[in-house]
Amino acid sequence: MRRGRSILVGALLLGLAACGQGQKGDPGPPGPPGPKGDPGAPGATGPVGPPGPPGPQGAQGPPSPTVRVVRSDCLAGYCAVSCRGDEVLVTAYCGPSRSPATYLGERQATCGVDAAVANRPLVVVCVAAP
Repeated sequence: MRRGRSILVGALLLGLAACGQGQKGDPGPPGPPGPKGDPGAPGATGPVGPPGPPGPQGAQGPPSPTVRVVRSDCLAGYCAVSCRGDEVLVTAYCGPSRSPATYLGERQATCGVDAAVANRPLVVVCVAAP
């Protein structure tokens, strides 16, 4: 009886093995496109590219103003320094401690009536006016 069951099981297995898949048919027509998906996460930043070629040289700019530093040792007492007629006074100071000078106008400065050692020299910076 055991032998009969084994033969029956073997026959059933052979029958099932012969039931494999058949040949595939031709693919059907494509379906309609689906809805647009959400954008993905941004990718990593790429490497820096090479520098571009140099640009053309620009036009020449206007000439820079002329700067002139005037120094007076004030040996004769009262001391004043003036800039030229085409210049303006930018700054002035008195002595090594750089005490403020007295401005007598747009082009002239002084360290006072008594030019003591603490007030000497008078230094004035003049710049050519455009």
